[in-house]
Amino acid sequence: MFVYQRFGHTSDARRPHCVTPIAMNATILCYHKVGPLAEEGRRLNIEPIRLRSHVRFFARRNIQFLVAGDLAGSWQDGIVCFTFDDAYDSTMVHAPGIFEEFGVRASFYAVPSLVGGRSEWDKELSRPLADWDLLRKIQASGHEIGNHSLTHPFLAKLSTDQQLVEIASSHERFLAEGLLPRSFCFPYGSYDSHTLDQLKATGYEVGLALGKRPARSSDNRLSLPRIVVAYSDTLPMLLYKIHLKPLLRRSIR
Repeated sequence: MFVYQRFGHTSDARRPHCVTPIAMNATILCYHKVGPLAEEGRRLNIEPIRLRSHVRFFARRNIQFLVAGDLAGSWQDGIVCFTFDDAYDSTMVHAPGIFEEFGVRASFYAVPSLVGGRSEWDKELSRPLADWDLLRKIQASGHEIGNHSLTHPFLAKLSTDQQLVEIASSHERFLAEGLLPRSFCFPYGSYDSHTLDQLKATGYEVGLALGKRPARSSDNRLSLPRIVVAYSDTLPMLLYKIHLKPLLRRSIR
């Protein structure tokens, strides 16, 4: 989980060495809808051509792509993980093929009670969600279909028992539909210590929250931070969010 560097004169066996752990960074990106502007607008959306530019940038530099379920173990420094919340129909139609073009994979998070319906949590702005057949097809292509809770609530506002229902019941539904979720994504990034306990009880090793920095190998694997990607995030802006913004935030503290 850590790479260790030694400092000191290695030729002098009597001199003690200073062993310093180096945290390995993982860029976990959070997207939502992927569709043409005319269909999906700007809210929570990124157009397919822009997503392709993001994927191409990392793929052409031979950066390792991992699906979120693989984050349970150790990772190489600088890996990238693309995640998509809610399994909007637009996302599941446009995004998987972009990754397959470059021979890489991504993680998509569905809400079992609403699969094939609409994103009721968006209220008057609700949009169609992918159905079970499409989710199974995408999993068969090598992508990860992950758990995004049963009904998309703010988990931290629920009792422990209610959180267990949201996590465990949705997991069972996925299994019944032939899907194998290996990671859990918190709706709205909302969780508390009880949420993490329920994830462990259900057998999950990876949980995804929200943050404004890359994940580190020293982070709790059940609450890894993700960087949210918005409609206006051109490739330069995305790189700013990944590399420069976290440094600026640290420098002003």
